[in-house]
Amino acid sequence: MAYSPPTGNITSMNQILLWVNSSVESLLFPGILGVVYFVIFIKLLLNPYESSVAKPFAAASFICMILAVLLRVTNLIGNSFMVIFIILTAVGAVWMRIEDAN
Repeated sequence: MAYSPPTGNITSMNQILLWVNSSVESLLFPGILGVVYFVIFIKLLLNPYESSVAKPFAAASFICMILAVLLRVTNLIGNSFMVIFIILTAVGAVWMRIEDAN
């Protein structure tokens, strides 16, 4: 499906990214964030020195939370995606704390 080019003058990279994101119904950056999360999680999970799942989960959640906050500041994702990664980070921190207590 063809999309019309943006109207008016584009003077910044953010305007181009906003147009690209709106062309794919605002799913580009949440999709990229999800892929980054799973790549980091799987990479950390396959570490031979790591025996738990809590630390890779928390680390991937934290990295993606930082990226989500940056994307939210530039208005490239919605509040809900940022909140999801904040909640995942909190769950990961609690999970690591519970696992360390045992």
